[in-house]
Amino acid sequence: ALNKYVPERQLDILAASLPFLRGVFPTHRAFSTAGIEEVLGERLGEAQRLEAVWLESTLFLNRGDRFEARALPREAQFAPVFGLAVADFDGDGAVDLFLAENFFGVPPETARYDAGRGLVLRGDGRGGFAPLPGQVSGVKVYGEQRGAAVADFDRDGRVDLAVAQNGAETRLFRNQIARPGLRVRLNAGPGNPEGLGAQVRGIFGGQPGPVFEVRTGGGYWSQDSAVLVIPGAGPPEALWVRWPGGREQRVTVPAGAREVTVRAEAGAEPAAR
Repeated sequence: ALNKYVPERQLDILAASLPFLRGVFPTHRAFSTAGIEEVLGERLGEAQRLEAVWLESTLFLNRGDRFEARALPREAQFAPVFGLAVADFDGDGAVDLFLAENFFGVPPETARYDAGRGLVLRGDGRGGFAPLPGQVSGVKVYGEQRGAAVADFDRDGRVDLAVAQNGAETRLFRNQIARPGLRVRLNAGPGNPEGLGAQVRGIFGGQPGPVFEVRTGGGYWSQDSAVLVIPGAGPPEALWVRWPGGREQRVTVPAGAREVTVRAEAGAEPAAR
């Protein structure tokens, strides 16, 4: 054992940033046993020391007056995360997460980060998330995943998932197991016909469900569908909407509706079949 701190990078790589090392270490063998003090020499006193103490991919829960940091499960730490999708994939009324993972653009001497294959984290509605293996979730993407977006593309009331990759095909995963929810379209007026920036909750037995928001972007260069799917054990009796600007509205959901359109200053209209 050397019993000293040594550089992690090889001489060729480090010398590209610190050219003086070529004159100090004529061979790789000499560099291989050198500690930080020998590498930097008199420059050590000018060096700034930085220390990383938190490397986990982390969820920050909004507690109103503060954010609570909660590291994601161990399975979410196997590879770097780029894309993120938030949706209720199983329709149980609790929000779930999807992580698009991996990074292949590393220096030649570094192994690529390819241990992820896309990870679904099932939420418990209290800020906890449990990983679902690919053989359970059905999501297996072995490439360099980037963007991820959710949309009910086949209009069956279940949230589907699209995952883009660098240098490989975009994958579409059709959701076949979730309990169908209510499809909701928002219209905030002529200047905002898709209700961008609005928030929606389903009301079930007088109790509010989770908040869903119509966003113009999310994750890595991605945008979810403006048509929301409101999950629950059954159809919601009403919808709570907060429009851009802060005005709140509560509208009754017509009995038997599978899709509704909510317009500002109006009620919920069943969608045409």
